[in-house]
Amino acid sequence: MALSTQDASPLVPSWGILGIVLALNAILLITALVSIARNKIHTTGISIVWALIVLAVPVLGSVLWFLIGRRELSGFRLRDQTR
Repeated sequence: MALSTQDASPLVPSWGILGIVLALNAILLITALVSIARNKIHTTGISIVWALIVLAVPVLGSVLWFLIGRRELSGFRLRDQTR
């Protein structure tokens, strides 16, 4: 017995939309983890902490990494070079 589109609940997203959201989330997560692994500025310990944050809270952790994590120490690095 197949459900028609009229029987579907409006509060439950269709698999098409849900699939796109899940795929974008997976791409964001993988991209953040690769970026953390390739980052040469942070020490190993800081990189592990960032990876754990990204894995624990995938969407928010990934967004935070791209907004503040990649640049967190770059300002300190530039200040150290001018001394």
